[in-house]
Amino acid sequence: MTDQTPPAPADQQVPAPVAPPDPPPTATPVPPPAAAVPPPAKAGRSCFGCGCGGCLIAVVLVVLLILGGGYYLFIVQAQASVPSPAALVVITTPVDVDTNNSGGFHPARPGQELTAGNSARTGDGGHAAIQFPDGSYVRLAPNTVVTVAEAQLSPDGSLRSANIVQKIGRTFANVQHLASGATFQVGGHSVSAQVRGTEFEVLVRANNTNLIKVFDGTVKVSGKTTLTLTAGQQVDADANGTLANQRAIQPEPQDPYALAAQCARAVAVGTSPGTTQTTTGDNLATGQTATVDYHSPGGTVKVALCYPGSLMTITLVDPNGVQHTSRGGTTVQFNVNGPPGLYKAIVRGVDIPAGGEPYSLAFATNSACSGEPIDDGGFVRQTLSTDQLSQSLQTAGVTLQVQGTSPNSARLFYYSDLGGVPISWTVVFYSASPNLGLVLTQVTVRGINLTTQVASRLSSVIGQSLSVPTDFTVDRVYSCKGTGGGVMVIEGHR
Repeated sequence: MTDQTPPAPADQQVPAPVAPPDPPPTATPVPPPAAAVPPPAKAGRSCFGCGCGGCLIAVVLVVLLILGGGYYLFIVQAQASVPSPAALVVITTPVDVDTNNSGGFHPARPGQELTAGNSARTGDGGHAAIQFPDGSYVRLAPNTVVTVAEAQLSPDGSLRSANIVQKIGRTFANVQHLASGATFQVGGHSVSAQVRGTEFEVLVRANNTNLIKVFDGTVKVSGKTTLTLTAGQQVDADANGTLANQRAIQPEPQDPYALAAQCARAVAVGTSPGTTQTTTGDNLATGQTATVDYHSPGGTVKVALCYPGSLMTITLVDPNGVQHTSRGGTTVQFNVNGPPGLYKAIVRGVDIPAGGEPYSLAFATNSACSGEPIDDGGFVRQTLSTDQLSQSLQTAGVTLQVQGTSPNSARLFYYSDLGGVPISWTVVFYSASPNLGLVLTQVTVRGINLTTQVASRLSSVIGQSLSVPTDFTVDRVYSCKGTGGGVMVIEGHR
């Protein structure tokens, strides 16, 4: 399966004639809740004598240790999973939220935390995404209402369970491969789709009928009966949950999500998965243009434009202002070599049928996995590597390392046996644009799991949202394997 961000992430839907970047939205960052960490330094300044990205993360981990260490003496309880937040990516407004399950919606904040019982609603022309810390996400098309019924992470930071209730509208889910026993479910009206790692779409119409499509992997669809859909198949469900017409995916001119899956596959080969950005756009008419921004770490930038079959062209403007124009069949693909910075894609409708057609754009870069930071005043790349951590902490008897690889998140593991008390924790970082999101997934003291108690206490001290303000907008977070071990990468823009 392909691993794209909504988030960032990742992966956004934008209406013509002008489309914002994906992910995250180009909205001005809103002030986050007060956190028990120092504010980041402004551009051009240092944080505690070193680069802001690495120090910012180190400060967060120290705070977690100090806060958590004071609680394990009071409450002890083992826990197999921990409640997980999800970040709401606001792409185009209107996007509203209901955080107390009262039916009272209010305008959403970019990066706002959603927990069990919270709902999100997109209006006419509104687009959003729900980004989970493990990299799984659900995109919301206009006029869609969903509720996060459940979200749990395993101690290792992988998704344990997630349940989205879709009341109306169209969603696209990209689910990272789940461990044995884990579940991810999207429920429509009288029907549900359950997966272990896949890309699929759920449509709930106003008359309560449903349509489920699978673009990658397999999906178990349950209504009055149960069946399994494989990649390239779809099935209908009536308002009573009766399943019918399991068949190959049929063309749907106004559905952009099949195009998104097609474009993501087109740029996947030879690029770094963590740099992938997939954008979908609403109907583009003849003579209209739409602009999509992509902030790249530099190197070979691969771009693909997908549309149903009329005629569109794409012009890519690199950070040096050089224009690269291409046109062709229903998948237009080319590569551009350039420096770090902003790459601006301009899509133009040349010969479009009446009513317009959707489109999708996908970007990716072949950047190497290294600990080299970048800050050119526009594009920002902050890194933290296991090699750097081990060199600075090994003499203190502390192990702190980036574990595993992920195209949408980074997992940091801490262990110490200072004073004869073995303590370990796991923290997952992800994009909660415009901020850096984090979730504490495991705290163990003397072999006893105290995750729930520490996480609950942190939430009450820091505020509902555990996120870190940065002096730039976070576009994506991923981890990769470099020459010195695991590397956590945070990329964004000012």
